[in-house]
Formats: sequence, C-alpha cells, structure tokens
Amino acid sequence: MKLFLSTMLFTCLCQFAAFVFPAYAANIVAHDLPKVSGNVVKAVRYTDATGDNLLLLTETDKFVKPDRKHPREGKDKELFAHRFLLKNDGSVQQVWQMMDYVYDCELDGMDAAFDLDAFRLTDLDNNGVAEIWMTYALGCRGDPSPLTMKIIMYEGGKKYAVRGETRSRVTATEYAGGSYTLDAAFASGPAEFAAFARQLWEKYNNKD
Repeated sequence: MKLFLSTMLFTCLCQFAAFVFPAYAANIVAHDLPKVSGNVVKAVRYTDATGDNLLLLTETDKFVKPDRKHPREGKDKELFAHRFLLKNDGSVQQVWQMMDYVYDCELDGMDAAFDLDAFRLTDLDNNGVAEIWMTYALGCRGDPSPLTMKIIMYEGGKKYAVRGETRSRVTATEYAGGSYTLDAAFASGPAEFAAFARQLWEKYNNKD
C-alpha cells in the first residue's frame, strides 16, 4: 500500500522505503483539533493503512512548572509528539502522545529539542503502516559534555526506542559520548528497523 503525506508549517522530504515523495500543502480546516502543549515545530499529515493521520511535534519555551519542586531554582522545558486520526465526519482521535523533558535546569546549556533534519516517515517492512522516526536531545550542562539523545519510532501503536549520548568534542582533540542501546522492541521487530535506527544514529549523533 502506498503512503501519502503532506506537511504544514515546514517543507520536508520524507522517505518511504526506497522512494522519496515531495510534500504538498495540508488542509485540516474541517477538523476540530484539540489544543496541544508547546509550540508546533513540525506538522506532518499522511495517509497509510490506519487512515488519515496528523503528527504534531511541539516544544515548550523555558518555564517553571508550578507542580514540580525546583531545589536549584532552575527552569523546565518539555517536548511532545502527538499523533491524531482525522475522521471523515470532522472528528479527531488521539492515537498516542509522547513526552520528554528537562526539569530544574539552572545552567545556560539547557537542551530539549527535536532534530528536525533527522525526522523520517518510512514503510520499511512494506505493510502499509507508516513508521514515524523522531530524534531529539536533552541536557542541562555548563560545558561541552555529551547530551542525552533518543530516537523514538512508532509503527502504529508500537513504540521502539534508541537511547544513548551525543558524540561531543570536549577538547581540541578529544571526543566523548556517542554510545547507544536499542531497546527490546527492535529484537522482536523486522531487521530493517534496527538497521535503519543505527544508520540514523550514526548520521545525527555528532554534536560538535
């Protein structure tokens, strides 16, 4: 089954198996979208075997979350991914939401952001259900040490995760970090998923 996509707010090319399809303008005026936390940094609409889908990636500004303790008197930052099914009657169903964060960071080097260049939408196993690949980094640092890095992938409602550290230059001649671990979901999934996850990691984990 072919997958069709469009993007809003940002223009991108997304990979589907061995092919790359250009984006086209999305129209969701007829749908009553729920409010989401944060600022939309990427929006992608696509159609696969599950139906007409909308994916929103959002990030908050730095703020102080009122229901959390802040012993270091620091700031907070959160990021989210929301996947919605857009129904023919104009209704919207949230399929899943992913959230991650940095809390109580008192340092200038606060990071909680998606790597938009690393976003991918694929159908590697050719089953007509899109795989959504989202890469982001988290950290609170006052030096060039590695950040926490994650690649989160969803196929339908199943989540896959790669977790590790960015590879960062710590001196003029030395690097630190770069290691990663694929979670257990990859062991039971198609071999193409693990291979693609490793390719993405090696391409985007260098944060000089």
